[in-house]
Amino acid sequence: MDRSRRIQALGVLQRIKEHELDAHAAQMGQIRLHQAKLQDEVTRLNEQVETEAQITSPESAPFLAGFLQAVETRKAFLQSEITTLDKKAALIEGQLFDTYTEVRSNKAVLDKTLLDKRKEEDMAEASALEEIARNRYLRQKAKA
Repeated sequence: MDRSRRIQALGVLQRIKEHELDAHAAQMGQIRLHQAKLQDEVTRLNEQVETEAQITSPESAPFLAGFLQAVETRKAFLQSEITTLDKKAALIEGQLFDTYTEVRSNKAVLDKTLLDKRKEEDMAEASALEEIARNRYLRQKAKA
């Protein structure tokens, strides 16, 4: 493949991988936000149990067990949701790491290719300057 086409292809691939990296990071951010909301709800439920779990009148006594059971059921559900999100986050972290590794290696290949191209251009320029200098020297020598 022609060097300039290779550089162009590597540049496109780099942009695609960086976009994937951004997408994975956005997904991770959404998961962490959702987890934080669920954890806040668990904390709120714990505070609610602390403040409302006292029997203040004989009429409320029969309802306390149902209330506590409903809170525990809700907390168990929230905890299972948090666990599910943790598993999703672990998968996305793996994808994020893989994509990051691909971005870094692609960047290294792109940088090396660009460096090789610059060296090739510098050598061509030096060769052209040497040719000009040699021709000038030969003309001056022929005149003398």
